[in-house]
Amino acid sequence: MELSKALRISPGQIVAFVGAGGKSASIRRLVEELTPKTPVLITTTTKLALNQIDLAVQHIILRSKEDVNLFPALLQEQSSVLVTGERLSEEPKWTAPAEDLVGDLLPKAAASGAVVLIEADGARGCSLKAPAEHEPVIPPFVDLVVPVMGLDAIGTELEGDLVYRPEQVRALLGIKKDQIIQPADAARILAHGNGSLKSVPSSAKVRVILNKAETQKTVEHGREIAELILKTDRIGAVILTQARQADPVVEVHGRIAGIVLAGGGSRRFGRPKLLEILNGEALIQRSVRAAREAGLDPIVVVLGADGSAVREALDNLAVQITNNPDWAEGQSSSVCAGLKMLAPNIEGAVFLLADMPLVDAELVSTLVETQRRSLAPIVAPWNGERWGNPVLFDRATFGALSRIRGDQGGRAIFEKYSIEAVHWGQSAMLDIDTPDDLDTIRGM
Repeated sequence: MELSKALRISPGQIVAFVGAGGKSASIRRLVEELTPKTPVLITTTTKLALNQIDLAVQHIILRSKEDVNLFPALLQEQSSVLVTGERLSEEPKWTAPAEDLVGDLLPKAAASGAVVLIEADGARGCSLKAPAEHEPVIPPFVDLVVPVMGLDAIGTELEGDLVYRPEQVRALLGIKKDQIIQPADAARILAHGNGSLKSVPSSAKVRVILNKAETQKTVEHGREIAELILKTDRIGAVILTQARQADPVVEVHGRIAGIVLAGGGSRRFGRPKLLEILNGEALIQRSVRAAREAGLDPIVVVLGADGSAVREALDNLAVQITNNPDWAEGQSSSVCAGLKMLAPNIEGAVFLLADMPLVDAELVSTLVETQRRSLAPIVAPWNGERWGNPVLFDRATFGALSRIRGDQGGRAIFEKYSIEAVHWGQSAMLDIDTPDDLDTIRGM
């Protein structure tokens, strides 16, 4: 998977990178992925090593308004341009361009359709840091901030070679000099308002890169950190990477919601079927349990025809309930009602049908884990002949889902997006429409 896909970068965005352990490598990878189709402007708001002029095809030292006026025409001629200030005399680095010139140039470049990539602090090649008082320098108009950390710092000494300014880390976390860095320590830095979230504009989205996920151990550390920092609403997703590799993304961790569609009228069943008991549980409770045990959060239950009775069966369960007064118009109205309940930081949603009692947490988890590795727009069970349920929809499909009408669900948009198949058996195919269907499942 390309890093630009995992970061959800599109033309016209301004992206700032902060932290340590892979900022430059990530920027380099993005330039290779985006160009020549999308022009890229790279710059710094602090300093940049002299040897990084090879990040772009052309290097411009921005000295005046006249230089700013070279853009966006220059970006149409060159696929990538690095913009800096003058060379420092006391160390081998380029300075940042003047703030007023940056304020003119970057929005202008983005408006022309370029992607702007900013290195907003330094780390001297280390893998973990906490910001000093003067950093990071993030322009207020950025669209996305990407905190970066190298997973090779986990398990090493705070005062070792992989931690930049260990005294800042020590002060932020309140730990001792001889501390061995643990995943929880890294998570605290990444989710702290004076750590990796320092100076992030309120309007900017945040997606974290955990780089150097090169062994099973570092991947496991990355997963642990991701679980911890996704408890912070401000962080949208966590991306485990090997930024120097041609296929850099290992996994993408984001908040995946569960939407249980429970609004049907049970017309063929003759009574509220979702209250029927199977192995000691009502059908609606089984669906909620599958979502909960798979780690979906939040879990939204969309009620309709039998709303009051089904609501009682959900008492004491950690779910969000919404009533769909338009349930008779078809499943699409329940899909839309569920989507309206989701917060902006939700990365995807698994839609579960409450009348499919054989769907379990293993299937739901497999859908989520598959999508982490591909960020496919749609992930669905497949038995070799037809698609089953539940189905995971990436947030990129939410707009199309919200426009479907009538008695059709998410399959109405299957032809518009690529679908990743998870091969599964009959549990993903069997639903209950009649009492005979329920008796069949009870006898299995």
